[in-house]
Amino acid sequence: MRGGPELVAFWAQLGSVVDLVAGVALAGVGTGISVLVAQADRLERQRGILRESLRLGVATSAPVMLAVAAVALVFPEHVAGGLPGPLIALAAVVGCVAVVPGMVNGYWLGQQRRDLMLILAFGSAGVQLAAALAAPQRDVLVFLTLALALPALALMFVFPWARSPISPDRDRDRGLRRYLLPGLTIGVLTPLAAVAARDIVSAAMSWHAVGLLQALWRVSDWVGNVAAGVMAVHFLPRLAAAHGTPRFAAELKRAAFVTILPSGLALAVLGVFQRPIFALLYDESFVISDAAVTLFFAGTFARIASWLPLYALYAMRRTRSLVIGEFFSMPLFAALLAAYPGPLALESAGALWLAAYAGYGLFNLWAVRRAA
Repeated sequence: MRGGPELVAFWAQLGSVVDLVAGVALAGVGTGISVLVAQADRLERQRGILRESLRLGVATSAPVMLAVAAVALVFPEHVAGGLPGPLIALAAVVGCVAVVPGMVNGYWLGQQRRDLMLILAFGSAGVQLAAALAAPQRDVLVFLTLALALPALALMFVFPWARSPISPDRDRDRGLRRYLLPGLTIGVLTPLAAVAARDIVSAAMSWHAVGLLQALWRVSDWVGNVAAGVMAVHFLPRLAAAHGTPRFAAELKRAAFVTILPSGLALAVLGVFQRPIFALLYDESFVISDAAVTLFFAGTFARIASWLPLYALYAMRRTRSLVIGEFFSMPLFAALLAAYPGPLALESAGALWLAAYAGYGLFNLWAVRRAA
């Protein structure tokens, strides 16, 4: 509302920088901690897993932070759409700091402490909203980026024992390290592919079109984030605990009934009322054709459906399949955009979005059935 489609596009690019640095830890170890904590039988062992995850997470994201910051300061015109180098470097630092609340959230998820997860989510969202409302117009992006680091500072006082020395535990260390490779793959490829996809759309169309694309993703994320939250918060610990038992298949079927079917209905409703929704959330300049909305929402439905076997692979610790499958998601979408032979439009981008995530879902389903 404060800057139109262009500001939406630039904030999305900065968000991808934060996700790139934090994601190398959170996409792998951040999910692995939930699985291992759910399977741990003693509180002290759970705390040891959290301490180890923080150590591994920061150690993994810090080199990426330094690399991104260095490239941004030396070659700002080639990173994130030409945003100022210091701003991109700030986003990289904040991404490393964001590892802390991400790991704590994974720890609580393994314990199924949904009350504490909800408090963290509301607190983080409240800080972001306050920053968006209070920031001077010229500093909105700076304030929003800094707001992402505040939850980590608060959690340092909540978990003083998390800074204590780590007792040696080879099984725990090996268990978390299994998730390093998928974390590096998913955490690097997805944000980089998202940045590349926006750059391709901006070059082929305009940054205004990138803002429309980001608005489509954000609105459909209402449904996707709720579905992913239910899969992660409720079903991932249950799948991890049920792995290797007959209950595993039953949990998968129940998760599909609870998440995928309602997601399809919700996306259909959003598609029907898309014009007033975009006008209410943004402004009258966010005009998107019905065909583009339908294709992108159909692709988001395929994306949500692909996440259920993805979480099953996490619970089964099939890290090799996680790494291979990542190439069929956002990176495939960016590659399809780059290889598209004709004039690019939002409708054709939507068709490529649907094709990429249909392939991703089929691969994940095949990997689960092969591992079962």
